[in-house]
Amino acid sequence: MDKCPVCKEEKKGKYFCKGCKAVFLCPSPSCGAEIRKGNAEKCPRCGLLFEDYVEHRKMYRQCPKCKKKQGLSDPQCRHCRYWFNCPTCGHKVPSTSMLTCPRCATSLR
Repeated sequence: MDKCPVCKEEKKGKYFCKGCKAVFLCPSPSCGAEIRKGNAEKCPRCGLLFEDYVEHRKMYRQCPKCKKKQGLSDPQCRHCRYWFNCPTCGHKVPSTSMLTCPRCATSLR
């Protein structure tokens, strides 16, 4: 087992350290982004909230519009109907004020 670069204990796993709870690799199967900051709260690529994963093994992300937790696989927010990804082409929606997809011009209303 490797030593954790943050706390220097031998509790480092593949995704996070069991001692200090620092995340090294995004545990989402579709993402796998390398996390450079040891104290990151969420994945910069897919938005996975690390606290919920480390404590309960639940994969949630936070809606940028209403700030409520959603499942990582949900394409649309259940509360405010914000689209995380385009329903047609899957392109990531970069802003909460987008009315159409920038790639395929599908309506996001």
